[in-house]
Amino acid sequence: MADKDQDTTKKDDAAQQDAPVEEVVGEDEVEVAAEAEETAEEAKIEEELEEKAEEEAKVVEEELAEAPKEEPKIPEFRVGDTVKVFYKIIEGEKMRIQPFEGIVISFRGSDVSKTFTLRRIGADQVGVERILPLHSPNIEKIKVVKRGNVRRAKLFYLRDKVGREAMRVREAKK
Repeated sequence: MADKDQDTTKKDDAAQQDAPVEEVVGEDEVEVAAEAEETAEEAKIEEELEEKAEEEAKVVEEELAEAPKEEPKIPEFRVGDTVKVFYKIIEGEKMRIQPFEGIVISFRGSDVSKTFTLRRIGADQVGVERILPLHSPNIEKIKVVKRGNVRRAKLFYLRDKVGREAMRVREAKK
């Protein structure tokens, strides 16, 4: 019996090999092929976009390297100096520059967050203090009017002085 089973399988195999094979392409296979083409096209488009982005990045880097670095010039001034700060004030759509002149009574902070305090005597002998960030984009320019010679890092004692005496600081020798 075993021999008969083996013979029939050999005949079936031979029949299958001789018969023409008809390939039936299902809808699923067509969709898979279409998706493969779309992903290939998307990959090409992504590669082109990446190449363009790399080229643009190179161009921007070259421009930055060529352009001079424009940092606002901040003059060296210390506590005790009288300075005039030209500060941008934006009111609605209008922009104006308001000067504020006073004695620097303190510095505070470090690096980019450094601030300084200016004090001046306003109308009716009222003291006005203003704390300004040193690296503010709203500061147009700083002009040193007069150099002062003081022994302290903070001049808070000027708050107790009245009138002309409140604005008096020894002038530095040149």
